[in-house]
Amino acid sequence: MIRKMLALLTVFAVMAFAAEDPVAAVKKKDAELQTLLKKSSRNAKEIERVKSLLNDSFDFALLAKKSLAKGDWDKQDAASQEKFVAEFQRMVRNSSAKRLELYRADSTIYEPAKMKGTDEARVVAHLWNKGKESVLEYKMSLVNGNWKAWDLVIDDLSTARNYKEQFGQILKTKSFAELIDIISKKADEAEK
Repeated sequence: MIRKMLALLTVFAVMAFAAEDPVAAVKKKDAELQTLLKKSSRNAKEIERVKSLLNDSFDFALLAKKSLAKGDWDKQDAASQEKFVAEFQRMVRNSSAKRLELYRADSTIYEPAKMKGTDEARVVAHLWNKGKESVLEYKMSLVNGNWKAWDLVIDDLSTARNYKEQFGQILKTKSFAELIDIISKKADEAEK
């Protein structure tokens, strides 16, 4: 009986110190991001901070994997997969920082997280910018105790699905190594 109670207390203690709520994780990053976006101009350090906030919010390994057909991912060796993830992350990070207006909001309302088990969640946010509403859905996974998005659905357009369609078209005529080169060039262009 005492062992059962100790085990139960241990479980509750672990749960109390577990990862924060997925909505809280999104809100925390979004609050700092919105503060930076409201500035009329940003210096290089602030632009890097925006990139870091965006970067820290995503599980790029899972997003990269889901941006390819399962067969296309599975055919690659570990080194090719790692290179793809690295270049994909660089491309998304740089291009997202260039399109900051997509993230700007005058106000935001978050719905409670929809949980799937204990390590998957969906967070829906309603953003208003200049009176126009956009709906963002963060598909999230718990990664090393932190909630990370692996897909962002903006007004019913899935980031992962969009990349999957684009990359699928490219892979019909080009090799995986050529796809990585294309992504790398896009990352370089977005960095300028």
